[in-house]
Parts: sequence; structure tokens; C-alpha cells
Amino acid sequence: MNRRIKQLHLITTGCQELDEVAAIIRDLPVRLIDALHIREKHRTARELIHWYQTLKPLLPRASVLLNDRVDAALAVQAGGVQLGFGSLSPAEARSLLPAAMLIGRSVHAPEEAAEAAAQGADFVLFGHVYESGSKPGLPARGLQALSQTVKSSPVPVIAIGGVTPERTEEVLAAGAGGIAVLSSILLHREPGLQVERFRQALDGMSPTLPQGENSYE
Repeated sequence: MNRRIKQLHLITTGCQELDEVAAIIRDLPVRLIDALHIREKHRTARELIHWYQTLKPLLPRASVLLNDRVDAALAVQAGGVQLGFGSLSPAEARSLLPAAMLIGRSVHAPEEAAEAAAQGADFVLFGHVYESGSKPGLPARGLQALSQTVKSSPVPVIAIGGVTPERTEEVLAAGAGGIAVLSSILLHREPGLQVERFRQALDGMSPTLPQGENSYE
């Protein structure tokens, strides 16, 4: 994974086909993205492997992680896995995975983040911070809970859920090590520009490229 100070993770929506996702990613400034999570809960291990093999070449500098499926991640030697509450524990996954493969864990409370780190997680995803269309009817956990989780976690906390470029500054002020986004990029009418907006907000500087450099890798 790129070792920027603040991370930008892109997560697939689960409602798009591979061809559509690949077409969007081909037109993104992918050098600005640190990790892609293939989060397709309804797909088989074989399908996830095909997704990885299709998308990884489009993101040569980013880590590509598979959600939940440690078996599929091992089969393709993915950049890592993202574990949920129905997955193996970080400790169980770590016993199976090479040391170089990243382990993320989805958490919703400070104590869960501390436990995940103690079991070997490299980072945690905390959310949802704001009200989110992907979590209809569920109240947002908010910035205070994010801040408390950061204080309890010895590993980076990546904020997810309703994060926009305009909200990124306050998410970082709460201590987040980065953000994770789904539809706000992959379903946005200008996904490439949206990536640049997020990167600008994360870095606190203009994402403008040097003269003549192609931003769409």
C-alpha cells in the first residue's frame, strides 16, 4: 500500500457489474488511490478472483483487498483482506496469511478497534460516521465516536459512511488515518474529479498535476 499520511480507500458498491467498475477505474487518477476493497458479498470465490485479476492491473500502485474471503485472497496473493463480524478473526486470518498481506477489520466501537489491533489487524474501518444511503434507517455514529475509537486504537482508523470531500477535514480533525468511500466515487457523475477532490482534502493541497502529466492512469 502507498504510505501516504492520509489514506484514500475505494470500496466497490455491490450493485455494479465488473465491466462497469473496470471502465470507471480506467478513467480515474488511480495514483491518488491507496487501496481498493472488492466488497461483493453476493459473489462466489471464483467470481471474486476474476474481479481481482481484472482490477488489480488497473491499480498497479494501490493495494487491492478482498472482503471476507481469505481463501480467495490467498489464491491470488491479494494485497490483503477486509474482515467483518461474520469473517474470521484477525488472529485467525493472520495465522493463515503471509506477513506481507494486510488485514483490515470493520469496527463500530472503540473496544472493537483495540481488540482488532491486539489480534493483528493492520488497520480498522470505523463507521458509519455520517448518515449513509448504504445504511438506511441506522443512526450515524458521529465524529465523537470516531475520535474515541482513534484514541483506543494503536493502528490507523479509516472512517467510512457518508464522507464527502467537504466533510473530510473534520474527519481528519477527529484523528482518522484516512477515509473509505463507495458510491460517492463509483456512482458519482464525475468520478475522476471526485477522486481528486478527496485527495486534495486529505492532503490539504492542490491535486493539480505537473504540466503534461496524464492524471488518468
